[in-house]
Amino acid sequence: MNSIKKMTSGLSGTSIAVIGDLCLDIYYILDDRKSEISVETGIRTQPVSGLKFEAGGAGNVAINLKVLGAANIDIYGIIGNDYHGTILRDILNNSEVGCKYIQTQESEWNTHVYHKVYENKNEKPRYDIGNFNKADTEASKSLLKNLQNNISNYQTVIINEQITDGYHTEFFQKNLVRLIEKYEDKCFWISDCRHLNHIYNGSIRKLNIHEAQNLFKKVHKNTKVVPSKEKLVKWLHQYWKKSVIITLGEDGAIAADHDGSIKTVPGINIVSQTDPVGAGDAFLSAAALAITTGETLQEALNLGNLSAAVSVTRLRETGHPSIGDILKMGESPDYRYNPELAKDSRKARFIRDSSVELINLKKTGLPKVVIFDHDGTISTLRQGWEPIMRATAIEAVLGNCKESALPQEILRIEKAVEEMIEKTTGIQTIIQMHHLQNMVRSFGFVPESKIQSPVEYKNRYNEKLLKMVSTRIELFERDLLNLDDVTMKGAIQFLEILREKGISIYLASGTDQNDVGQEAAILGYDDYFDGGIFGSVGNVNDDPKKMVIETIINSLPDNIKPEECYVFGDGPVEMREAAKRGFTRIGLVSDEKQRFGINPEKRSRLILGGAQALIPDFSWIPALSEYLGWRM
Repeated sequence: MNSIKKMTSGLSGTSIAVIGDLCLDIYYILDDRKSEISVETGIRTQPVSGLKFEAGGAGNVAINLKVLGAANIDIYGIIGNDYHGTILRDILNNSEVGCKYIQTQESEWNTHVYHKVYENKNEKPRYDIGNFNKADTEASKSLLKNLQNNISNYQTVIINEQITDGYHTEFFQKNLVRLIEKYEDKCFWISDCRHLNHIYNGSIRKLNIHEAQNLFKKVHKNTKVVPSKEKLVKWLHQYWKKSVIITLGEDGAIAADHDGSIKTVPGINIVSQTDPVGAGDAFLSAAALAITTGETLQEALNLGNLSAAVSVTRLRETGHPSIGDILKMGESPDYRYNPELAKDSRKARFIRDSSVELINLKKTGLPKVVIFDHDGTISTLRQGWEPIMRATAIEAVLGNCKESALPQEILRIEKAVEEMIEKTTGIQTIIQMHHLQNMVRSFGFVPESKIQSPVEYKNRYNEKLLKMVSTRIELFERDLLNLDDVTMKGAIQFLEILREKGISIYLASGTDQNDVGQEAAILGYDDYFDGGIFGSVGNVNDDPKKMVIETIINSLPDNIKPEECYVFGDGPVEMREAAKRGFTRIGLVSDEKQRFGINPEKRSRLILGGAQALIPDFSWIPALSEYLGWRM
């Protein structure tokens, strides 16, 4: 965060040139409620209820830089002598981007336009203009001459290339390379190319992982195996003899600095719906501005990563993150840890002769404080909540359109609901319902006046869930279920051991405070938690797991280190909150239905959440404690 504030203090003197493909994005929002049959053609019309124009390509990068606070941005590119070119120039001028070096080609050039059509929030096939352009050599010469004449005014030049039939012809490439060679020591050159990453030597390349892998395969034609991202970025650094940045999508970014040292930043977990359009430009703009103001490559990665995370939350638009947006995203980001391990269970390593998976667990000795999640970690009373939430959410999104919705729309909703449940497992139910409300609004099946509040959606869900829980409690109270039937294997025995050792024990759950306290009391283990039982109080800003961890951090005696505070849970939320404070994280890949063994679906989310070790249930505590050197 300090680097962001430091960067902003140096923005007043920044001057950057952006040379690249100038595009216009036009967004059409269709609404068939006003559709009719054309008298002339007999074909049904597609009424447009919303129309929006945005700059794409190099124009989007330039506007991003201005929104972030860059003092002077000049853009170099070619547009056609057409209506779309006029609109694009007006958008750039209104954003205070310098347009005096834009060339207008009178013939054989149409301004590049991407017509993006959305129906029921789905993007339909795109209509593109400009694919048959032929760049005029004189226009290219003017661009290069103007850039050379003004090069002393810029600290950084950003090269953008994304169009196959743009003006990055062989003539333009050769002459721009000559400029880079001549002025490489006078300013930073940063290139972001879709097809020409092998061309602009002397620039700091920013490319995505797919572009990097394709380049490697192009150079190594007889090699089918693509190296890991670490080896790949090292190879690119050696290949180009220059700093290089590879973006990894939702998994963050990796880079090699000028001296070959590797820098990384993890991806950020975004719970809400996302749209990747413009994320690469958002990353590039923030990273380039950081480099321009003298920040390290590591800080450039951090800022670019935060900017891209903001951008993907802007649906159906490219999005222009501001410094304020980045600061907010950076207050307490939820990072995605060890994504490659999370995706591939073949890379798992275990304590010998056990089912305890080790990730990056450090030996800390016997814990001084232990925090437990409740549902799925200790209690199995709520086993089966996911199908109930799934059904509730799908019903809420469809509203009265359950019968009329198309099969492909049902599949989209089901996928979105699954992703929401996957990303929000472990957080307060009321926050999940806020995400559900946004989902209902986004899909558009329910009129705005009929969309319910998060509390109303929560009540609908809780009514079904608590009916199931009440049935199990009744069976327990009638002695038709015993404690072992409704708790994870070994949980109560582990709580007893911790109490005997005098270790402080806390319970923190996303379930409502009254419910979690009542359920723990009914099952008879509430008195183990001398540190307290914490649940949701209906305030989205008072997450119980975060509150417990902050309470412990603020009250830790000097002789207790954060890593001596352990968190056990089956959800990514408690893992992430603990990781932010340096607590030790043990994830439970618990099979709640049979109360022992492994549920493989939990593995990925727990590793991404920052778990340092995984256990199926508490019967594996002896193996874990032996590895850690605990004296139990």
